[in-house]
Amino acid sequence: MLPEMLRLSYQHRAFYCYVILSVWIFLLVAGMYKYIGVDEKTYTQGRRPPSDISLREFPRNLKLDLKTKKIFRFCNSPDDINSGAEGKVDGNLTLEGILVFIRHGDRGPLTHVRNITTVNCAKDFGGSSEMESVYLAYQSFLQNVSSYSRTAWTQFLGPFHGFPMLPADSKECKLAQLTGLGVNQLLKTGLLLRNIYYNKLNLNNGTLSSKDVIVYSTRYRRTVQSAVALLYTFLEYDNFGNLAKINLQESQSLTFCNTDCACSAADKFSKQHSKEMAEHLRSHPAVANLIKQAGNVVFEMPEQAQSTDPNSLRDALLTYVCHNAPLPCIDLEVQQFCVKTEHVTSLFAYTEWEAKQHAKSRSQRKYGLLRAYGLLRDIVSHMLRIVSDAKPKVVLYSGHDKTLEYLATALGLVTDRFSMSHYASRFIIEVYKMNPKNENHIASDFYFRVVINGKDFTQDIPFCKNVNYFSVNVHNRPDKTDKIKAETKLCPIEAIIRQLHDDYFAPFNATNFKDACSIRKHG
Repeated sequence: MLPEMLRLSYQHRAFYCYVILSVWIFLLVAGMYKYIGVDEKTYTQGRRPPSDISLREFPRNLKLDLKTKKIFRFCNSPDDINSGAEGKVDGNLTLEGILVFIRHGDRGPLTHVRNITTVNCAKDFGGSSEMESVYLAYQSFLQNVSSYSRTAWTQFLGPFHGFPMLPADSKECKLAQLTGLGVNQLLKTGLLLRNIYYNKLNLNNGTLSSKDVIVYSTRYRRTVQSAVALLYTFLEYDNFGNLAKINLQESQSLTFCNTDCACSAADKFSKQHSKEMAEHLRSHPAVANLIKQAGNVVFEMPEQAQSTDPNSLRDALLTYVCHNAPLPCIDLEVQQFCVKTEHVTSLFAYTEWEAKQHAKSRSQRKYGLLRAYGLLRDIVSHMLRIVSDAKPKVVLYSGHDKTLEYLATALGLVTDRFSMSHYASRFIIEVYKMNPKNENHIASDFYFRVVINGKDFTQDIPFCKNVNYFSVNVHNRPDKTDKIKAETKLCPIEAIIRQLHDDYFAPFNATNFKDACSIRKHG
C-alpha cells in the first residue's frame, strides 16, 4: 500500500510542476509579445487609415518626470506664469522705473512640418475661467477700439497699424505666427506685472503720457501682438485711455542695436561658434543619426529635412508637444515610421548639454557682446533719464529668444539657461532710488536689480558683486509670532555705466565698438 501511495504522490508532483511550468511559459511569451508588439506598432507599422491616428503617442499623456518636465517648461503654460522676486524691495528705497524685455509668446513652427492639421493651435486657457474671461474681454476690446477711436488706434500702433492684433481665428497652426496660447501667455504676464508694479510706479494717477511708457518691437506679427496683449492687461482692462497715449516704435533688429549693428568681427565669431557646435555633434554620432531620421519625419521640405541643426528640430517638435498633438509619422510604401517620445527626450537632453557648451564658448560670448552693445547703450541711456527726469516709468522691448540671450551675455550672465529661453520669458531691470534725508538726488543714490522669470540674478552679474547696496527688510511672520529679516542686494547704476564705458571691450583688447568689430584686429 505504501509503495502505491508514494507512486501517486510522485505523479501528482510531476503534474503540478508541469502545470506551473506551463503557466510560467505562457506568461513569459505573453509578456514578450506585448513588449515587442507595442514596440513594433510604435516604430514601424503597415499603413493605417487616418481614423487610427489616435494610436500615436500624445506627449502630454506621458507620466511627468524630470525629463518631460524640462521639455514642457519651454511651453510655459499660463498656469505656470507666476510672480517671484519682482518688486520685493522695501526699506529706504523707491521704485523709479522698470525696463522689461520679453520673448514673444507661443507660435507656430518656423518651417513646414508634417501632420500640421492634427495640431490644434486655438486659444488655450489651461482650465482657467479667469484667463478665459480676460481673453474674451481683450477680443471684444480689439473688435471695438478701431471703430470708435480709429485715429488714436492708428497712432498707437504707429508703423504696425496694418497688423492684425489677434491670431487668425483658426485651429490650424500658422507658420511663425502667434497662437491663442501665446496671446494668453502675454495677457497673464501683463496681469502679473500690473499687480506688482502699477501702483508702485504711480501709473494710476491719471497723468500717463508717452514719456512714461516707451515700447519697442521688432517687425514681426508675433512680437507686436505679444507687446499689445501685455500692455492691455498691464495698463487697462476696459477703455482705450492709457494705450492711446503710447506710441509703438519699431526696431530694425532683433538685438535692438540701433546704430551699432553692423560688425564684421561678430560674423567671424558666429562662424567660429557654429564650427564648435558642429564638432560637438560629430562627437555624438547617435544623436546625429537621430536628428537625420527624425528630421525626415518632422519636416516636409526636403532641404529642411537634411538639416543637422538639433535646435531647429527641437523648435519644430515643440509645436506638437506644447499643443498636446500626436507626434508626426511618415508613410512609406510598406511601413510607417513615427517619432517616439524617447526620441524627443533624447534630443532635448542633447540640446540641454549643448547649451552648457554654448555658455562656455569664448567665441559665442564675444559674438553676444558685440551683438548686445547697442541694446546695452540704450538701456543705460534710459536709466540716466530715469535718474535725471524720473521718466520713463516703463520701457518695454518685445523681442525674441536671442534678444534675451545677448542681453544676458552683455551683463555677464553666462549660463546655459539663457540660451534656451521659453516662450513669454520676461527679463526685468528694476531701477530704485535711495531716499536720502534731503531732496537733492545724485547718481550714486540710484541702484538696479535684474529679475529673470521671477528669480533675482543681480548677484550673478560680475561687475555688481563687490559694489552692492544692502537693503534689509523686516516682515512679520504670517502667525505674527516672530519677524523675518530679508536682505536684498542691489547694484549701483554707476557700476553698469562704468562697465559700458570702461570695461565692455576688454575681451577684444579694444576701447570702442569700431575697433572691437575690426576683423584685422582679431586676425
